[in-house]
Amino acid sequence: MQRTTGFVLAIVLFSATFLKAQTHNDTLRLRQLYGETEAFDAAIKQQALIGTDAPFILATTPDNDEYTSDNLSDKVVLVHFWFLTCGGCLKENPILNKINDTLKINYHFKILAFANNTNEELRHFLIRDSLYFGNSWQTIKKHPKLHFPIIADANEQVFNDFRGWSYPANILIDRNGIIRKIIYRHELDMTDQEFLEYMLAQIQELLNE
Repeated sequence: MQRTTGFVLAIVLFSATFLKAQTHNDTLRLRQLYGETEAFDAAIKQQALIGTDAPFILATTPDNDEYTSDNLSDKVVLVHFWFLTCGGCLKENPILNKINDTLKINYHFKILAFANNTNEELRHFLIRDSLYFGNSWQTIKKHPKLHFPIIADANEQVFNDFRGWSYPANILIDRNGIIRKIIYRHELDMTDQEFLEYMLAQIQELLNE
């Protein structure tokens, strides 16, 4: 029993040391990217969530499908934050489609995309492929049909729960409900294909645990 206890303690100490080193590296990386700015402060505040329990999720899609942390247990969850008039977000959606299509047969993976929009705006987007600009709905040309659930977060409640500060954003939660990765594409110098492969690798790493 004493040997087992010592082994467990060693693992805990190693994990704590690794997390401390990773936090230090993230701080250096973010300071290099943003300097001493409000963006740096916000990014550091969000990075502090890594290794902690994810906020409880209670969400309903425009089609009335319900997702909660309870029915997402034992899944790796990619929480994506975006909004309809965000150019970078709309460019990232086809990549999320490919991620979803690649992993859709895996019961242990789910994408949830929280949009800073109302349910009405999302329904128009899904049914009519249109956005509200000014006083009218305008069609978006060549936007792909989304293959993953999108959820209204008009008041940014979920966004704020995850200490969001920029769009689009990707947060990976492991099968134990722990926040493991926070990924912003604008921080990475990658092509679409490279970013797709990078995201798939991060997700697969968690699925393999």
